[in-house]
Amino acid sequence: MSIARAPGNVRVPPIRGRADELEVIEALIAAVAHGRGGVLVIEGPPGIGKSRLLTEVLALADKAGVRSLFGEAFEYQQSVPFFSLFMATLRADPPVGDAEGLRRLGGSADLRYWVVHDLADAIHAAAAQTPLVILLEDIHWADNGTLLALRSLAVRQDVAVLWVLTARPGVGEPAMQETMSVLQRANTSFLRLAAIAPDAVADMVQDAVRAKADVSLLNLAAKAHGNPFLVTELVGGLGEEDRLAVSGGRAVVTGEGLPRRLGATMHQRLDLLSGEASEVVRVAAVLPDRFSAGLLAAMLDRPPVSLLSALEEAVRADLLIEDGEQLRFRHDLLREATRQSLPQSLRRAMERQSASVMLGMGAAPAEVATQLARSAEPGDREAIDALRQAAQSVGHSDANAAADLSKRALELLPADGAERGSLVAETVEWLNRASRYGEAEELAVVALAEAASPEAEAEIRLRLLTQTKHSSPQRVEENRRALQLSGISEVTRARHLAWLAYNLVLQDKSGQWRTAADEAAAAAAATGDLEATIIAEVTHALIDSGEGYAARSLGRLEQLRPLAYTNETALAHAYAGMFHANLLAVVGRLDDATVRVAEGMAQASREGNALALATWAVYSGWVHLAAGRLSAARDAADSLPPPHPTGATEQDVHRMLILAEVAAHTDDRNLLQQTANDARDAHAIGSPGQRRASAYVLARAAWYRDDVHEAARWLSDIDLLGTPLFPHALVRLALGARVASAAADAGLRARVLQATEVLERERPVVPLLATVAGYARGVLERDAHALVAAAGLLESSERPLLHAGAAEDAGAELARTGRTDLAIEQLTAAFDTYTQHEAIADARRVGRELRRLGVERRIVAQPRAKTGWDSLTDAELKVINLIAEGATNRSVAEHLHLSPHTVKTQLHNAFGKLGITSRAQLTQHMRRSDGQSR
Repeated sequence: MSIARAPGNVRVPPIRGRADELEVIEALIAAVAHGRGGVLVIEGPPGIGKSRLLTEVLALADKAGVRSLFGEAFEYQQSVPFFSLFMATLRADPPVGDAEGLRRLGGSADLRYWVVHDLADAIHAAAAQTPLVILLEDIHWADNGTLLALRSLAVRQDVAVLWVLTARPGVGEPAMQETMSVLQRANTSFLRLAAIAPDAVADMVQDAVRAKADVSLLNLAAKAHGNPFLVTELVGGLGEEDRLAVSGGRAVVTGEGLPRRLGATMHQRLDLLSGEASEVVRVAAVLPDRFSAGLLAAMLDRPPVSLLSALEEAVRADLLIEDGEQLRFRHDLLREATRQSLPQSLRRAMERQSASVMLGMGAAPAEVATQLARSAEPGDREAIDALRQAAQSVGHSDANAAADLSKRALELLPADGAERGSLVAETVEWLNRASRYGEAEELAVVALAEAASPEAEAEIRLRLLTQTKHSSPQRVEENRRALQLSGISEVTRARHLAWLAYNLVLQDKSGQWRTAADEAAAAAAATGDLEATIIAEVTHALIDSGEGYAARSLGRLEQLRPLAYTNETALAHAYAGMFHANLLAVVGRLDDATVRVAEGMAQASREGNALALATWAVYSGWVHLAAGRLSAARDAADSLPPPHPTGATEQDVHRMLILAEVAAHTDDRNLLQQTANDARDAHAIGSPGQRRASAYVLARAAWYRDDVHEAARWLSDIDLLGTPLFPHALVRLALGARVASAAADAGLRARVLQATEVLERERPVVPLLATVAGYARGVLERDAHALVAAAGLLESSERPLLHAGAAEDAGAELARTGRTDLAIEQLTAAFDTYTQHEAIADARRVGRELRRLGVERRIVAQPRAKTGWDSLTDAELKVINLIAEGATNRSVAEHLHLSPHTVKTQLHNAFGKLGITSRAQLTQHMRRSDGQSR
């Protein structure tokens, strides 16, 4: 309900029964006036006095010299991003923020991140000039953008901004409940309004009648059960009915029943109006919370001017009020009661009519999505189309909401609808993006069993399986099953061909790569389909990289970036971006790769695309590992779920590889053993690609424990480079060279040499790849000069652990041939680099070699503790600190641009290291730690 601002000549009665609440408000206003921000949430059911308290906030703020901004959320504006925040900030005089710029951002895919960022800057700048109190009423109806912003903006106490929010408890979407949870644990003040006491009710009645209340009146007022709005309505209703009489300074009520104003149904209230005004109010009840006279007239099929007298009557009756250029009910209770007075079938039909009228007047589908979802009947073509369009629009920033809208559209579509397959496919994809994998699979399985056509089946199979949850052989099988269907469209066929070629590369089916990729590219060109085009080109890039043409591969991927980014191409663009980051790391451009990963993760986070976010975590791990950021690499890998017991996916083996490498470098024997166990399981049942990756993990574990021949055995039948080419392949090649030399394995030696030829195949050569090729040959030939040269070239690269490895190998070879001083120089460089990058196991090994040469070096950086606060990674600490402040898992995920699963995993790991099992224990643990530190 809007805050009532009485004209200067109208007496505003004092607020009653809220002395404790006013004391809290006064303290918070005083604090913000002195530069200390805060958050106040006023909770309570309709009519309990939330809006009345807001008028007190405004008065106290004005008195303290604090500037007030007011915004309000509405049920029918939940699909309009940042509606209430824009209302508060952009409608202010002067506006807070660039109104034109923020509204323009409101229609872009970058909505959530940039709007919050720009609003934060604008609010903080305004608060630096004058302390602010920002009042947002009825945030239980707020859109997800506003709620996201509140979780970020309202928890700042170092800015002179007091956020005052009103809400109904238990009302709103899950995002609302999550926001309340975040605020509840972030030092927020909560006023949970209860019924006012009988003496306060008596005071309210006395204020209204300007006389002492007789017991008869107080007994009737008691039936309002301490709800201030109902008390006001009661007294007002009695006055309307001339049932109040003042005698001897005491107000007495005549009759015993409730006034018609508070009767059992709203019929009685509307009966006081003319037929025309009653009709206007009833129709208004099915419109959005705020509506224009033009919309009301269109619903009644009358010119607006004809509503003048009816609207004036409704306003005089205190049912409707003007709210800027819009109209609305004076109180939600009135609107709800009016709605309930209508027969359910009629109410639903009128609500549906209002949605059509709004669409006809140019409203965006997202603006009427709530009405359509609630009122449409099965087979409603307009509603189905509008809900699908709304899903596409909302999907730019909220995959979860898009999934819900798409599901509703599917419920309305007849079972034999021609587009059922495409709508099921859309819904499955939205569900997958929102990480609602179980729902997606359940829907797809049922739909496949009932598929009305080959095209429907093919479209569903196209979206069913994901890289995060299913292995490449499973995905290949789905593509092939779809391609065997007769009568599918050329576009669907082109998309399946493209994804088939891509999945074959990941499955390591080298004999089928090029043919499948060429066929996919031809089909994509023939149809012009962007999704097929992107994936076919990505596949060719992966093949190029594996065949030794990394620069050409990188060029292919860079050419894809300008192609149109739509909901349909979002996933294809995500994979193109991931491999672009990957190839940047392969050729040694680690800074560029890091930026590309950050861009991709931010994009996925803005879209609420949990599927892409989890996959980006894999590439984040590879880039961090290549750059020598071992803790960050481990954090990225730890954010992924453990291998699935029914078969490893690409995500699973990436996780194993990253963790195995980190464990070996950091001397984490338990982690390495666990990873090796996972690798054995994957090797037994995985595809060729999975077996290759798991074999490397087992080889790395064997080399770690100095079992040279076991390492050689595991390396004996795997491609040392692989397709696609990952930055880790260069590390794998270096290990292969060391193992071949130490084990005198001629076969492995030959394969190392063959791999070096691949790295130098492209002309001009990629400097980093050519250097690593020379490094590997230097190990095989025990060529100290070549190893020193490689170490020198790698020193200026962005691959510090490769440089350290080459310097270590050069130092060992120099020491073997008696060139001690040069050996010490190389080994010292290796030791320093290893230590700097937390590669403790490697530093210890080099330190032992230096001691043998008479040089004592100590490891300053100690390995991370296994338990306690010192054992937590940086990422775990960030999560723990936010959780301890009261944030929910999902809010932490949004704040840190992680998937909810990542947060859950890191929280689980942190709890294990701290020896606790609950958030309550975490709070106690932190208090004890703070006390000890003091």
